Parts: sequence; structure tokens; C-alpha cells
Amino acid sequence: MKRPFSARTPSTGAVSATDRDSAQGAHHASKQTTTLPSISAFLAFFAIYLLAAAFGRWMAIVPGAPVTVWPPNGVIIAALLMHRRETWPWWIGLGVFGEITGNFLWYNSTVIAAFGYIVANAVAIFAAGYICASRFGAPIRRLTTLPQVLGLLVIGVLMTPMISATIGSAFVAWEGKSSFAATWPIWWLGDATGTLIATPVTITIVNAWRDGARLDAATVLEGLVIAGLLASITAWDLATGSYYTYLLPLPVLWAALRFEFRGAALAVVGLTFVIGAHGHILGAADSPAASIALMHSRMQVLILTAASIGLIVAAIVRQQKQALVDLAQINAELESRVNDRTKDIEASRKRFEATFKNAGVGISIVSGEGALMRVNDRLAEMLGYSAEEVEGLLLDDFTHPDDIPRGRTALEALKSGAADEYDLEKRYLCKDGSLVWGHTTVSCVRDVDGEISYLIKIIQDITDRKDLDENRQMLMNEVNHRGKNLLSVVKVIARQTALRSPESFLEAFGERLQALAANQDILVNNDWQQVELETLVRGQIRHFAAISERISVVGPPVNVSAHAAQAIGMAIHELATNAAKYGSLSNDVGRVTISWLVDGDDFFMSWREQDGPAVSTPTSNGFGTTVIKQLTASSLSADVELTYAPTGVVWNVRTKLSTLSND
Repeated sequence: MKRPFSARTPSTGAVSATDRDSAQGAHHASKQTTTLPSISAFLAFFAIYLLAAAFGRWMAIVPGAPVTVWPPNGVIIAALLMHRRETWPWWIGLGVFGEITGNFLWYNSTVIAAFGYIVANAVAIFAAGYICASRFGAPIRRLTTLPQVLGLLVIGVLMTPMISATIGSAFVAWEGKSSFAATWPIWWLGDATGTLIATPVTITIVNAWRDGARLDAATVLEGLVIAGLLASITAWDLATGSYYTYLLPLPVLWAALRFEFRGAALAVVGLTFVIGAHGHILGAADSPAASIALMHSRMQVLILTAASIGLIVAAIVRQQKQALVDLAQINAELESRVNDRTKDIEASRKRFEATFKNAGVGISIVSGEGALMRVNDRLAEMLGYSAEEVEGLLLDDFTHPDDIPRGRTALEALKSGAADEYDLEKRYLCKDGSLVWGHTTVSCVRDVDGEISYLIKIIQDITDRKDLDENRQMLMNEVNHRGKNLLSVVKVIARQTALRSPESFLEAFGERLQALAANQDILVNNDWQQVELETLVRGQIRHFAAISERISVVGPPVNVSAHAAQAIGMAIHELATNAAKYGSLSNDVGRVTISWLVDGDDFFMSWREQDGPAVSTPTSNGFGTTVIKQLTASSLSADVELTYAPTGVVWNVRTKLSTLSND
């Protein structure tokens, strides 16, 4: 007594665009400017609707009941769930048109009755679609989760058919064809059964069409086996008085386990078809109407039970498979991350190994107690050992005893948590007994309890810098010492010059300072080390450029110390000054010969003037004579003779070469 009616449906274009397979369904992100479904989808659903209506008409095997199973409502509910809400008016119009077409072809109901059926089906389908779509996140591509299946069973199968049954039964009672109480159970059971059959199978057919599904031979064979088993059990059960009805869900469960929703939906259709065929056989055998009605009601309940169990099992199987797929994907992602992380760790390890091995500074990993757990080649090289020789030993074993306390104090600060790093300079003992200075930087790595797990020590060889610092300090001390000595000499020169030549103090003092400065220049140019005697002598006579060609310098290469250079330089300056004023350099023909020789460790040096004015012994000795004789003798530990021969002044010095060379 019911007629199919269409309900609102989402647009087919939206489904194709979004292609939602997840249990949550498609979201509303696919925005289309049109609300018109595609023509192909519209025609496909209309064809399915008419097939469902024809099937419902064929299932009308109970005498006096035009319809006992009504699948078209399930077709429209499937359309609503699979398309966007903006397109639902078109699908409702399709349902109305399908209802009118079915009434024209098979039922020939009155206008009032047809209108009542349309209203009843429309309200029920709209309610089912609206509630399920909201819960499923429609549009959806297919049923995928157990909550979706349970929602369809509770809302679409159990609850909303009550709406159509109530409205439709009221119209039937109003027309006087049957009472409300007698019509309502049949209507509700027919709508519930039809929805449960048609909704899953419609979604299955549409998806198979969209996906271009192709079945392999093994699948087809297994499907035929399930269908044959289903038909055999159903026929046997019905032929024996329905005593073995409990066996009928088994083929449906098999199909659900093997092929999920498609298998369950098609198995339920097959079960329904077998039941309908058996009903027609009973009708042809003129079985009592009450017997046919009772059998059909029992089979409808069986269909509801088998279909519900099948869909629930299919949902569980799909969720399990999806969980396995998700788990496999997560596992693959985790493996990928682990592989990437492993590669990163390996790359980091290689970089560390390269840095550790090729670093220009010593690197060691040290335990919290100071034992060398690992050292690089540079540190081993600094200490004169191989890496294997030092690993396992205490770093204090290679530390100068005087520096050990400072290192232990710094280590205690790390252990107490007062510091996480320190640096200090200390000496290390090498294998050959030598010392190497190292600038040690230490940082600690702690465990989760804050205890020291290990230490990282970086030791830079600063021996050259320390030697340079020491040399610089020695040089500063030497400069200070020599500066004091120089000032003392200047003081003596000034005092003696003032006492002995007060009338020409400035000139004489200036010349002597100039000679002293010449000595200083030579010494500075030689880093205050030994200087060549010839260079020293020529530096003093350079100030007498006009007559320097009359001065001969002869002698083997001899190096003299800085202390000796000052004494000899001052003496040569005084002799040259006196020769220029009073001696052989005071005329145009006089000459001077400066010579020296070495005999073993004996050193001899002389100043000899000739062809100058007649020379006589002076009546008094000036500062110059003091420098020439006493200063030279004391500075060089030498025997000095100064002779005023008539032919010219002769100055002879005799000392040890070792004395002359040592500062």
C-alpha cells in the first residue's frame, strides 16, 4: 500500500569531485556554483528507483497488501547521503516523479491516496536523510564505519519508517480501506525492510559504476557459491516449515566477511529474492492467505536480522582492514622516520668522527673520575703516545704535579653542580719527559639525575705561545736591565765630562752620546745578541766620513757580546776623536790602522796611528783616557796598553775570546 517517494539528495558532481572514502564522509569544502545534479547521475538513480519499485511490487505476495517491502525509500536515502544538500530539491523531485510513475504503472491509486503516500514517504525520507547526513558528515562516498551503520539502522530503518507508517496508515484509514492498527505494522515493516535492503545496495551499485569495478574469476566463483548456498538453505528452510531459519544469516555473514558492504548488500538482496520467489510458489499452490502472510512477516524479520548483522559485520571488517591499513601506513611512516633519523644519526656520527679525528686540537672524552675513555690522534701526538696507550689512564697521570690541584678543584666544582664547564692552562708531561703547555676547556654532559655522565675536554697546544710570552718577558727584563745600565753609563759619561772638560761639556757629551747611540743601534739591529766586531768598529768611525778613507780596518770575523760591544765602541770613539783633534787624523796624510787577530782563545786588538804630528805623553788624563784604558780593561777582563809613541798613539788590548763573546 506504499509507494516509493524520492527525498533530498546531495549533488552527484560534489561526490565525484571530493571522492570521499573515509568514515567521516565528505566535508563541505567542495564548493560548486550549481545545484543541478549531473544528467547521468539523475538518470541512473531514476533507473534504480524504478527497479526498486518494481521489485517492491513483485514482493507483494500477501493477499490484500499491495506492498509488503518498499525499497525505493532506501534508494532516495542513499542519494541524499551521497550528494550535497543544495541538490536535494532535485532528488526530491525525482522521487515525486518516480512515485507518480510507479502509481501509473502498477498501483492505480486514487489522487488522495497517492498524495498521502507521497507525503508519508517524503517526510520519512527527509527526516532520515537530514539526521543521518548531519551525523555522517555527508556527502559520503560509502558506508565505512560501524557508527555509520548503526546510525542507518537506528534512524533510517527503525525510527523514520515510523513516520511514514503513521502518516500512510492514517490516509489508508481515512479512505476506509483498512484500520490504522492493522495497516501500521505492515507499513512500518515494509519500509524498514525496503530501506535496509535498498540503501546499502544502491550505494554499492553507484560506487561500482563510478569506480568501473571489474570482478576477477575467483571473486565471481566465490560469489556464485555464496548465492547457491544462500538459495539452497533458504529453499530448504522454507520447504521444511522454517525450522532452520537461524542458518540463513550464515551466507550473509560469509559475504560480509569476504566482500564487506558489497557482499552483505548483495547477499541480502539475494536472500530477499529467494524469499519472494518462495512466496510466489506458495501463492501459486493456493496456500492459505494467513499462512502466506505469517511466513512473509517471519521472512521480513529474518531479512532485517540478517541484513543488520551482515552490515554490522561488514563495518567491523572494514574498520579492521582500515585499521590495518592505517597501522601499516603509520608503521611505514615510523620506519621512514626511523630510517631518516638513523641516517641523520649516522651522518652526525661521521661528522663527529671526522671532527674528532682531524681536529687541530686535542680532544678527549673523560669519565667523571678523570679516566680517559677516548682520545683523538692530535692529543696522543701532543703527549707523544699512541691513542691506545693513553686510553683508560687518568689524565692526572700526564699532568704536571704542580698543576694537578687546580684541575681537581675545577672538577669538584663540576661534580657539585656549581659549574658546568671550566677552562685553565696547565702543563702536561710528554712521553719523552718534555713539557707541553695546554689550554684546557672542559664541559660536562649530565644524566637525567644531574650526575656527570662524561666530560669533553679540548686541549690546545699553547707551548709556542708560552715560549713567546717567556721570551717577551725576558726581553722586557733585558731592556729594563740594559736601560738601567745605559743610564748608568750616560750618568758616568756626563759626570766625567763635566769634571774634566767643563769648558766644552756640551760638545764632548754630545759626541760621546752619539757614539753610545751608534752602539745601541747596532745592538738593537742584532736583537741585543752578539754583533760582528767589524760592524761595530765601522759604525763608530762612520761619523768621521770625511777622513774615513784613511782608517783601515783589518781582522777576521769575530762576534762580541753586547756588553763587550759597548766598551769597545766607546773606546774606538774616544781614540778616533783624539786622533781627529790631535793625532794622525788631524792632518792631511796621517793614517790609522785598526786590527785584531785570534790565536786559539786569545784575542788581540790594536789601534795604531802613523804619519801624524809628533805625539807626547799628556800631563793629565781625561775621561777619554779612562774609557780607553780602565773601562775597556774592566769590561773585557783585558790587558790594555796605551802608548804615546812619537810616530803616533798605539792602543793594544789582549783578552780571552770566550770572555769577549760571553755576555
